[in-house]
Amino acid sequence: MQSHLTRQVFRALINNEPLSFSRCRRNQLLHIISPARVRSSLASLPHVQRRTLFAFNLDPKAAAGEGQPTTLASEKGLKPMTDLKRSLEDKSRAPPDHTLANAFKLFFETRVDSPGVINSFQARLLSMTWKYLKARQEELDDGDWHNVFSVDSLERILFVLSEAQCLPESRETILKIARFAYLELRADHGFGPNSVSRPALLVYINLLSINGNPEEARHVIIDFGGQLRGAKPSPWLTVLKGFALKDDRRQLRKITQDLEKYGVKFDQASHEELIGILIAQDLFKAVQTIYECPLADNAEPSLDTKKAVINYAVMRSDIVWAKTIYQTLSEGSSPSPETAGIALLLEAAQGSSASSLAEKVKLWTATNPRIKGILTIADVNNLLRYANVKEDPKLAAAFAKLAEQWGLVPDEQTHLLQLESSVQAGDVETTLQILENQVDPTSLPQANISLANKLITMLCLSEKKDSLFQQISSLLDPLFQDDVQLEPATVAALTSMLLYRHDNAAVSELLRPRLATYDSQGKTLIRTAVTDFILDLNQKDDDVWEVYELFRLAFPETGVSVRTELMSTFFERKRSDLAVLVFGHMRQAEDLSRRPKPDTYARCFQGLARTSDATNLELVHNMLKLDLEVELNTRILNGLMLAYAACDMPEKSMNIFRQILQSDEGPSTKTIALFFKVCEKHHNGVQEAIKMFNKVKKLEIEVDRRLYSSYIEAVAAQCEFDLATEAINNMHAEIGVPPTSTTIGLFYNAIPYQYWKDQVEEWAREKYPELWAHLERTERSEHEEGQKFDGISNEVWV
Repeated sequence: MQSHLTRQVFRALINNEPLSFSRCRRNQLLHIISPARVRSSLASLPHVQRRTLFAFNLDPKAAAGEGQPTTLASEKGLKPMTDLKRSLEDKSRAPPDHTLANAFKLFFETRVDSPGVINSFQARLLSMTWKYLKARQEELDDGDWHNVFSVDSLERILFVLSEAQCLPESRETILKIARFAYLELRADHGFGPNSVSRPALLVYINLLSINGNPEEARHVIIDFGGQLRGAKPSPWLTVLKGFALKDDRRQLRKITQDLEKYGVKFDQASHEELIGILIAQDLFKAVQTIYECPLADNAEPSLDTKKAVINYAVMRSDIVWAKTIYQTLSEGSSPSPETAGIALLLEAAQGSSASSLAEKVKLWTATNPRIKGILTIADVNNLLRYANVKEDPKLAAAFAKLAEQWGLVPDEQTHLLQLESSVQAGDVETTLQILENQVDPTSLPQANISLANKLITMLCLSEKKDSLFQQISSLLDPLFQDDVQLEPATVAALTSMLLYRHDNAAVSELLRPRLATYDSQGKTLIRTAVTDFILDLNQKDDDVWEVYELFRLAFPETGVSVRTELMSTFFERKRSDLAVLVFGHMRQAEDLSRRPKPDTYARCFQGLARTSDATNLELVHNMLKLDLEVELNTRILNGLMLAYAACDMPEKSMNIFRQILQSDEGPSTKTIALFFKVCEKHHNGVQEAIKMFNKVKKLEIEVDRRLYSSYIEAVAAQCEFDLATEAINNMHAEIGVPPTSTTIGLFYNAIPYQYWKDQVEEWAREKYPELWAHLERTERSEHEEGQKFDGISNEVWV
């Protein structure tokens, strides 16, 4: 089936590779979002305005049908470097040095103002290009050399790498590239060795520290100590942060003790500054580690530091640590005015209700009247924040009433926290009221980007998402305009919403600049939104296949288990042609780990059996014969047996059964049940079934109800009425369980021709009247070989 989507739309989704178009215009991507599959042109209706998710992003010329889509900023410079990668892999001619040097420069030049995210694919390209140009350094002309190896270029590399968000999988490569640039800066380019500027050194120290190599950062400070003296903030704080991230307490203590040798003191101010940085970045373990480091002159952490850490510990649910620090404040029965706010928060964290807090404030005020006047709306906001951390909207509402009780006026932060509470509760109506009356949606991204993400996610997942589409779009506008990085959960919710609106072009425009910026966990969230749509049997086949094409191009790294589920869903839709295409895509994977496994083959053959697709059965069987990576096992051969039997090729099934008998693994209980399925259509099926049943009894193989029913079906399908009735009558004696209405139903369904079915009914009414009476309540439908009871089957899974 040919997808309506082209590879050009999705090309950049794969590892964020550059996207190039020949004829595709931008307005083909950014069409009007509408649930209708066929959209009429709006050109003749200039007075009609309809909301587009990416309307703000449209270039006027592109919207008018002029020009072509430009390369994204994150893609600039990648195309020539990708060509270099391919040329090195297939030993073909590499791009010209001039092209590569310009591309390398362009990549970093474009990211100076907006560093963005550097993923592992991009990092590998940069490292490869650097090494290639470095090896050819003497052959470069002056301009190309300057684009890569000049001081300006090297410092720009360090700056961008330090400011960009590096995904965990790209960190090691990023550090290698930074080290290349740093060593090149230290080389003698006519001004003597080690002529590195202070800004470049500070950037490199930061880059090393935050990416897991504070030890090397420390050596850089020691090597360039004089040049770095007086830098604000001290680079030693960055190194301390790096060791705190690694929870290396031994090194932290050693450095704080040795700092004075380098003219630096780890005093209260430095301690407070570093703690503030770590709290802002939500690095809880690092905060704990740094807080407990000894300060110069045996000083204690400042009061502001203690309050900040207590607050942070409470929000991270470490009440024990928070209480330990609070006890160092040497408070009596009631707090001082300076600590009343944090005392309130700690009381709330220990289970005090809003009314209890109000009573405590009365008691504290009786002791110290200044406390009542010192409480501010910020203290109430902190209580609201704690309630939101606990995800308790009722508690948040109770805390909010304290502001009125204490004569405090809610501020913008109060309203934002109330908005967060309503979002947590999934209360769409209250959320919209707050947005309309108290919070400016356009300012939300600047005020609280995390809340903006949660809000959009909630609205996209709500039952009212279609009617709220305009609201969702207006919330997205400032985020897209400012190129804000959306959280994976938000992108997943948006993707799901757009897929169910059947706007796949909008999905591609959403994912194209973002997908490569997430780590594997984030990508999995987004991928799940796509696969959930594909697995939704309520969607039309064509729509699902179109989304599958998007999935295949956008998530090439997806493993076999997920792809096997997608294959199975097309079998469930009775679209074995599409299921086999999915299977074929797995077979074509370059990465061996993404090729079909034995389980994939088994499930594919079972799906082909269900759909009786003989043509594709032969195709997949041939694939199996050519697949040297998959070792034949009983489960695969069981699947082949079942599939050939279902496709009216019982002789082939028998040959496969003989192959199982000769294999090292041998037959399983399921193999025997499947053998009886083959006997239903084999020309010598009755004799084979009887021989097999006798052999099973002789070998004392355990026979359960399913296996015994398979034998009954086998003889019944061959119109052996007497053998089938005899087996049913002897069922309790043979396997220890009596026949049920389902047993009778299987017999009825298996025997062909309405004449014989009537004989079964007559026999069952006389022999098993209660079972037949129960069975008669089941609907019957007409088939080519007579009536059958609906929903009664004895399907054997391979």
